[in-house]
Amino acid sequence: MKILYYIIFSLLWLFTLIPLRVQYLFSDALYFIMYHCIKYRKKVVHQNLINSFPNKTKEEISAIERKFYRHLCDYFFETIKILSMSKSEIKRRIEIKNPDELDKYFQNKQSIFLYLSHYANWEWLAFSWSVAHPEQKNYKLYPAYFRPTNKLVEKIILHLREKANSVLIEKRNMLRSVLKMNQEDIHGIFIFLADQRPHRTSVQHWMPFLNQDTPTIIGPEKLAKKLRMPLFYYRIKKLRRGYFSAELVKLAENPEEFSDFEITEMYMRELEKQINEEPAYWLWTHKRWKFKHKNFEN
Repeated sequence: MKILYYIIFSLLWLFTLIPLRVQYLFSDALYFIMYHCIKYRKKVVHQNLINSFPNKTKEEISAIERKFYRHLCDYFFETIKILSMSKSEIKRRIEIKNPDELDKYFQNKQSIFLYLSHYANWEWLAFSWSVAHPEQKNYKLYPAYFRPTNKLVEKIILHLREKANSVLIEKRNMLRSVLKMNQEDIHGIFIFLADQRPHRTSVQHWMPFLNQDTPTIIGPEKLAKKLRMPLFYYRIKKLRRGYFSAELVKLAENPEEFSDFEITEMYMRELEKQINEEPAYWLWTHKRWKFKHKNFEN
């Protein structure tokens, strides 16, 4: 397994030395294969878009589909590019509009919870944060994640995240990890990608989202309330191919003062606003609405 990993990793790293503008030619070729030949999850994407935008015409839905698949292919090449990407390049490609927003938390040695979403390029977003704050080497990013079954994939993901000064924590261990780190006076930014479908056993709250009754992931809100940690949303906008802007949006300074599910809904509304502005950059391949509310009613 180790030998296979080093072979694949070396090949990927060598490929990423190719300038991104050239890699986008490969992305164009991959788009043709995925969209026109393999038709990767095309039925899922099409149905998600129709249900989310009932007022859009057939032509508008098709245009969003094509743009989404082009973006998805770009995202793949942009992500592996991190393997050899310099800090100066990531800084040039992502403008953080309010990089000092969290300074007071750094100075007070206070941890925060940060929502991300599967929108635009969330991998670059995490990388850009560590680049913007090189002085905060001890204030790491701690993304929550599900451990992949493929060990090879997991190793590559770990390497990508480590370059962004990140330490991955399995979602089931997040509460225990944060409590332990607080006791040891270790602080940082705990990251949650919380816009996809929750596990069936954890569904507790539904809300209207993109014209559909939608189950939400409430874990980050519950943890933040229990630990009294402020919650932010890191919103990213795609400006053009390979260039983004990002902005921190404060959701709750004192989450324990909010009613149940209120912060979760604030986060989902922020995401919904982004999607409505530019639908093509969200991850439409996921079966987000597989669960139906009627099946959870007593």
